Amino acid sequence: MSRSITLVRHGQASFGKSDYDRLSDLGHEQSRLLGQFLSTRAPAPDHIVTGTLKRHRETAAEVCVAAGWTLTPDVDAGWDELDHVAVINAYRPAYRNMLVLKADMMRTFRPRAAFVDMFTTAVRRWAEGDHDEDYPETFAAFDERVHEAFGRVVAADAEHTLVVSSVGVIAWVVAGLLGSERESAWERLSMAVFNTGYTRLHLDKNGVAAVSTFNEIGHLTPERFITNH
Repeated sequence: MSRSITLVRHGQASFGKSDYDRLSDLGHEQSRLLGQFLSTRAPAPDHIVTGTLKRHRETAAEVCVAAGWTLTPDVDAGWDELDHVAVINAYRPAYRNMLVLKADMMRTFRPRAAFVDMFTTAVRRWAEGDHDEDYPETFAAFDERVHEAFGRVVAADAEHTLVVSSVGVIAWVVAGLLGSERESAWERLSMAVFNTGYTRLHLDKNGVAAVSTFNEIGHLTPERFITNH
């Protein structure tokens, strides 16, 4: 039996809003487009898993309705994204005040690029493990829970599993399967995954996973639908 796992990044969330953890109107549309696309180009899943976050669950719901799938997704907190707010605040405590963060980014005249640079530095500090007392979840704990969540999916008695999660988690899984310089690969892959981009993994008879495709976006059009936040 050929088994597969499809990892889906959630649709566009409400970046810059008071409640980031919900899909934007565009995120809902991206998710419906993915469902329509997968319904004609991939086997229907017999197992669906999401993290606990609202943007994960909303994405899965839109995909299922658009694809005509009636499965009820399992919810597994192991697939939740890293706590980006805690990671940023530990790196720069002044950024607990969102107005300070926004002002610093705007002063660069390249706010989005400046935010990416700042966040990359903040994540590296977290991943180094030298300041674990500053974080509610250490990097080692993040690694362990993602490893265990992925193990639960591999161990499930399912032929085709679809998982809806977030960029940090998906990139960490894929980087681990690539087999070398995992943290460096993770950083690069995290910058590449688009909203509702999907990655296909195949399992051999021993349950060993390999990356078949990464960050597919054939269901999206560049002019309107491709986003990465």
